[in-house]
Amino acid sequence: MKKIQISKILFFVLIAVLPVNLGKHFEFSGAYVYGNLVDYLVPALYPQDILALVLLLAIIFEKKKIVLQGPVRKLGVFLGLLFLSSIFASRVLPSLWFSFRIFLYSMTAVYVYFWVDLEKDAALLRKILTIQFLFISTLAILQFFMRGAVFDNYLFLGEQPYSVSTPFITKEFFFGSAILPPMGLFRHPNVLAGYLALLLIMTIFRFPRNNLGVVSFCLGLLALLMTFSVFTWAVVFLTLVLYKILPDKKHIMYLYLFGASLIMLVPFFPFSSDSASFYRRDSLLGASYRIAGEFPLLGVGANNFTSYVDDYQVTDDIRFTQPVHNVFALVLAESGVFAFLLFLLIFFEAYAGVFREGSTPLFISMSVLLLLMSFDHYFWTMHQTSLLFFLVLGLSWKYAYGQRN
Repeated sequence: MKKIQISKILFFVLIAVLPVNLGKHFEFSGAYVYGNLVDYLVPALYPQDILALVLLLAIIFEKKKIVLQGPVRKLGVFLGLLFLSSIFASRVLPSLWFSFRIFLYSMTAVYVYFWVDLEKDAALLRKILTIQFLFISTLAILQFFMRGAVFDNYLFLGEQPYSVSTPFITKEFFFGSAILPPMGLFRHPNVLAGYLALLLIMTIFRFPRNNLGVVSFCLGLLALLMTFSVFTWAVVFLTLVLYKILPDKKHIMYLYLFGASLIMLVPFFPFSSDSASFYRRDSLLGASYRIAGEFPLLGVGANNFTSYVDDYQVTDDIRFTQPVHNVFALVLAESGVFAFLLFLLIFFEAYAGVFREGSTPLFISMSVLLLLMSFDHYFWTMHQTSLLFFLVLGLSWKYAYGQRN
């Protein structure tokens, strides 16, 4: 009789609860910047954190051996730099808390790389993600038509209570009517859109071609459109079209690398826009470079960007106490140039690897991730999408470097 591995059960449970937003927040004085509470600095404990920690303990208890070679060695050095930046951060508690979460979630990528069997475990993983995708899509569609939260109770998996009258709630205007884009179990429609985009790609290329797969695809596509996240729409559509029409797929990778580089260079271009979104992103990106210039080696500490950004933005009229909307620039400003270079290396080796091995869904997923991570921060700062990023990274390692278990 085959021995049941507790770690494998914990891994699948962790993936099943990936979108859950329920958590305990520990508000304290260090989370205030100039008298304003910054939620990014508030330590929070989520079910995913606990499960990831228990998964790590199960790996240790089962005496599984992690070999520090290839991408895992680079990840280990990167995590070391992340913790080092946290030790010297001005706000140590939120920084160390964040770094420990990144460490735990990155162990998910390591677990996938070493111990997920692509032949034996893929079917169950697809089934879990299909049901999850169907649930989140249905919830988002109901939120759209109800113009607010469905259960209106945070205790239901962490759904944010909101309605048209909620202050500062994101609104879009369609033919003169105010529309509330859905958020699912996430904190912003754009975060929901990023989640849906990756799951939609997996639905197209990997989920079973049965009634459940077709229904989840249709509902997921509808939910994505309802988010009004135009950039995410454009990225998904462009990537799928380019993959279809370009005979040499490596041109997609080169084009997206060029596009991501251009986005990072926006503050150096002599043009402006009337768009508030552009102003904010440009200002935050410029602030990240000024911070990196003053703290080049270790940055200001992981998850400490929001405690510095108000002092480094150019003008007062566009103050926006948020992380820079570019994951790569955020790592540079918070953890220094060496962590930044290692993060780039880890990402692009996985990206090139899935292209080399011909894994279509992961190549397209990494392409979409590259642009979305260049235009927003949530795949690094939000716990659900951060965990999703490391899941995709681990699967990419699996295809790029071969079966390890």
